[in-house]
Amino acid sequence: MCPTAAELDALPLPASVPTTGTRLCRDGWCWVSHEPQGHDLHAVWSHPTEGAWLVGQAGTVLHWKLDTWTWQSTPTRNTLRGVWGASPDDIWAVGDEGTLLHFDGTGWTTVPAPGDTVDLLSIEGLSSREVWAAGKGGRLLRWDGSAWALVPSGTSAELKEVSVLSADDVWVSAQGVGLLRCTPGGCTAQAGPSEVGATELPRDMWERGSERWVVFGHPPVSYLWKDGAWSVERIAPPPGPDFATTYSDPWVGGANDAWVFITQRASPSIATRWIYHWDGGTWTRLEEPFANLADRRHVSLWSAQTLGGSSPSDLWAIGNQGAVLHWDGSTWRDLRHLRGFLSAYSPSSPTVLGNYTLGLTASPDGARVWANPTAGGSRLDVAASTWATSEGDWHAHLIPPPRGVVSSPRFTVSGTGVQPLEGLQPGDPEPWRTRIHASARDNVWAMDSQRLWAWEGQAWRIALEGQGELFAVWTHGPKDTWVAGAEKLLHWDGEGWQEHPTPGFTASALWGAWRRDLWAVGNKGGMAALFHWEGEQWSEVSSDALQGLGPLQAVAGRCASEVYAAGSGGALLNWDGATWRRMSVPTTLDLYGVTPVGKELWISGANGAVLRQPRPAP
Repeated sequence: MCPTAAELDALPLPASVPTTGTRLCRDGWCWVSHEPQGHDLHAVWSHPTEGAWLVGQAGTVLHWKLDTWTWQSTPTRNTLRGVWGASPDDIWAVGDEGTLLHFDGTGWTTVPAPGDTVDLLSIEGLSSREVWAAGKGGRLLRWDGSAWALVPSGTSAELKEVSVLSADDVWVSAQGVGLLRCTPGGCTAQAGPSEVGATELPRDMWERGSERWVVFGHPPVSYLWKDGAWSVERIAPPPGPDFATTYSDPWVGGANDAWVFITQRASPSIATRWIYHWDGGTWTRLEEPFANLADRRHVSLWSAQTLGGSSPSDLWAIGNQGAVLHWDGSTWRDLRHLRGFLSAYSPSSPTVLGNYTLGLTASPDGARVWANPTAGGSRLDVAASTWATSEGDWHAHLIPPPRGVVSSPRFTVSGTGVQPLEGLQPGDPEPWRTRIHASARDNVWAMDSQRLWAWEGQAWRIALEGQGELFAVWTHGPKDTWVAGAEKLLHWDGEGWQEHPTPGFTASALWGAWRRDLWAVGNKGGMAALFHWEGEQWSEVSSDALQGLGPLQAVAGRCASEVYAAGSGGALLNWDGATWRRMSVPTTLDLYGVTPVGKELWISGANGAVLRQPRPAP
């Protein structure tokens, strides 16, 4: 039976979530980890008094003003790749699938783009009556203050960057073509510096009065276009060894002011990042913008993609997983605070893999939430992290490195919390790769990819092996346990195992309200699929809510008439006892965990992301 509203209201809530500040909320959802949010960011536009707007993955628009973040609502989940404003109440953003948005100072609205739907990659302008946007397939657009119109670019190449000096002097960088010089009537080829290949793609372009700086090459060299010709004045390439070095797109303020971020990678998992400044004659390496050594482990989470700014005292560096750095003229500040799961998770290494994924489980009263790795990792030093109601923060549960290196207690996460895996023998499942579920302390089932163990209060025994790869386990009691394998589900009735074939379908997660009401979610032919058990047989569920969705990765609920399933591309579904329906979430990250937490709902996914849907207090 589902809890009543009064019963839910009586449950503790895990630490209140502010609607402003470090933890951001939008459209009824709030970030728990990262802080302020974890979507990749691609472009920034700033204003001297009204702050900065940053855009990126899943239709994300962040506004930073007076040391406060706001996660603004937008009418799209498409990735936004460019932003530019004539004023704080006249801002444009462009992105995938022809997304074109406008902000009027109070909200974002969709503006139809002319022509076929293609990805738009950049936008820039001079005023509210002169704005240009460029994208794939040679798409070039111009806004004259009243309407957007197509400009014939003369190419079907991908247009990467647009730079506007005047309505009759617009430069565009084109993949495989080089530079184009455009007017409202069309484009012609623009020759680059003599030492640059005719079709070499510029990395970036910056206007400074009547001058234009254009950056070519790797390492990047900045060239000056002035008075209708390329000048001998140029900015030399920044330092760095020839091997395994990458450079962010620089920011060029002039002949005596340029910035670049350099990444030097010693191995796929070890990288150092530095900030360099050009003063007109020398590149100087600056100190890293991190307060202490403990914060250095987050450096490798950050991958600079775009530098933007309005002046040398207002520069922004943004990148993957919500990375944000700001230069105020004297100091670089890291404006992203990883006080979520990942900050507790890796005390010994600076590396967090991009495919690091989290599952979730919670105590019935909502007082504790556990996040645990589900895939993507060679990280061995944390099995789980716990969110505590009273403190509103994460705490790590450490486990040792691989067997034989360190000997200490091992932990993993189950439906009843963090469970000790005591008494494991050589060859038993490694806790950091274990799925586990328990209905009581003397009924715990643990599995790795090939074997299942049962704990009955005194010792572990191998309960199942030789069935190929295993994916999930769920138990209602010592005589009712289910295991998901490749295209089959296996049931233990206390005496033996029965196999239930599911051709074409492989379950990635199981959840049941009781022994005659069990759900299995997963993958069938690369698409989402659901199976349901009513005590006699498994039956495939047909629902319009599943159409077009990728594989489902998680399922959980409060009762038979409140069940949730989550999966690829930010898919979240709800079962109300009669119908499955899609829920709206402001993320396109793949989801690997879902769980009710008191009267809230939490989801988790790729890159260590955790979001929550608060419900109002009574």
